[in-house]
Amino acid sequence: MRNFLTKTAIALALLFLGTLLLDITISKGLLKMEDYRFQDYAAMLDGGMDNDILIMGNSRGKSHFDPFVIDSLLNVSSFCIGAGGYPINVQRIKYDLYCEHNKRPRVILQNIDHMTLSLIHDVRHQHQSEQFFPLVYDKLMRKELRSVGYTWKELYVPMLRYHGYQMVIKNGLLEALSIKHYVSNPAYKGHRAERGRWNGAELSKMSEQAIHLDEQAMAIFETYLDDCRQDSVKVVLVYSPMYSGALAKYTNLAEVKTYFKEAAERFDFPYLDYTENPISKDTANFCVSVHMNPTATKAFTRQLCKDLDSLGSILIE
Repeated sequence: MRNFLTKTAIALALLFLGTLLLDITISKGLLKMEDYRFQDYAAMLDGGMDNDILIMGNSRGKSHFDPFVIDSLLNVSSFCIGAGGYPINVQRIKYDLYCEHNKRPRVILQNIDHMTLSLIHDVRHQHQSEQFFPLVYDKLMRKELRSVGYTWKELYVPMLRYHGYQMVIKNGLLEALSIKHYVSNPAYKGHRAERGRWNGAELSKMSEQAIHLDEQAMAIFETYLDDCRQDSVKVVLVYSPMYSGALAKYTNLAEVKTYFKEAAERFDFPYLDYTENPISKDTANFCVSVHMNPTATKAFTRQLCKDLDSLGSILIE
């Protein structure tokens, strides 16, 4: 009986170690891929970045600010860590991860919109939730992931969080073993512009609605702004262009804009609103109502750079 228990314990230990090795291998492989879902995390974890400007926000933050244009026109180094599909609490987590491994930026361009002041309490099995899988081996992220739905099982039981993600497993493993190098929608310095012609199908189904201002999300947002102020990081709140036909559907948009403007004034940060910009009025500039195409993105970024330059040298000193 004792011999049986010993063999069983050894078998279970070997199974655990083998599964852990597989988990580590896949996770490292994902971070080697040229894939916008993982590239900014890989760069942050590598550490050593010293960017003048950090670009934050949701998917609009990731796609609407072109670092190549910003770097060229302002003579700075910029990087984008927008969290596609995720609101302010997850955006804050990404910022904390960046600062844990890299020098704080001088300036943050914080994209704001009707989706900023909401929360997501469980990131598991959400939009592109596989982006978080390789991060459980970072001490800070283990703590942060607990705050957005991860349990000890996902954090400490090897391969559990990969259940149901067969393609992610395969790609990560092949990449890690140098069998195949994956290049799939790569990002440039964290930025990936949306592509495609105008598609108004989603907008046609959209009805008038009020934007919910979540009090907990507002508290997180304001704490984030206050922390940046105390760290001498200048935050520029930027409401990037959105198709005017969609903006008209929000019955309390003025209230939302007033909140952002007053928050900027309270913390002594600039507020730039481009929702009335001519770009916002023409569907030719958009793929869908919330995402500009690459041509419009470059045009907007050039205009943004002019406006940032007019704010004075304090932004990049």
